[in-house]
Amino acid sequence: MRKNIAVAVSVAAIAGVLSLSGCGANDGGAKGASGTQGQGTQASSSESNGKDIFSLASNANAIAPDDLAAIADEDVEKTVASLNEQYEALIAECGSFDAYQANVDKVQAYYDTVLAETNALGIRLREYAANCASYVLASDRTSGQMYDDLEVIYDDLYDSAGDDLYDAVYDDLFGNLYDAFYDGVVKDGYDSMGYGEWSEISSAAYDMYSDAMSDAYDLISDCRSDIYDFGSDVRGDVFGDKLDKAKKELSKFQEDIEKLKEE
Repeated sequence: MRKNIAVAVSVAAIAGVLSLSGCGANDGGAKGASGTQGQGTQASSSESNGKDIFSLASNANAIAPDDLAAIADEDVEKTVASLNEQYEALIAECGSFDAYQANVDKVQAYYDTVLAETNALGIRLREYAANCASYVLASDRTSGQMYDDLEVIYDDLYDSAGDDLYDAVYDDLFGNLYDAFYDGVVKDGYDSMGYGEWSEISSAAYDMYSDAMSDAYDLISDCRSDIYDFGSDVRGDVFGDKLDKAKKELSKFQEDIEKLKEE
């Protein structure tokens, strides 16, 4: 009887040990599987985030929203100052009707310069908008914060710099050109020759002025319109939590800018 009990106890003990060993093996296997899956999930998430993050380093010209106004204003001021300086030099050469006739090619060349510089400035203002959006979209701020940050594209570029450019070039500079030439030295030459000949010179002076002024208006208007549309589209995408769409808008805008440079 005692022998049977001893055997039974031994069997039970052995079964218990085996049971404990089995549990230990299962626990170890579960931890190992769990650990492996956890690391795999974390790595996958990290890779996904790495692909989704729009790297600030991808655009070395990125502009912080707080810096946008100063950069744009300085560019507008320097461009306008250069045009005004060239204007003063031209006026000094064309101080009379005879001098105007002798230098009419220089007058036309100056109009061409005004248009070329206005166009180039408009392209740079568009680039500032793209570079600011690049900075904001690369940040880790919330959609609401990005939406607020991007408002500077409207405030500092479309509104402020755009108004300054319009006032300085379309209003002031072309107003001065009208007064100096068509309504100035050309008008003064009315009595210096026959009416028919003078009328042709006067009409040519007006056409030269009017055509350039109209082209300048279109350049400034197109620039402001492009900036307004871009800023509005990107802000709308960000507000709707469509960051990928906002990045596509940015890429398309950058492509459009490059096309403008090639024209």
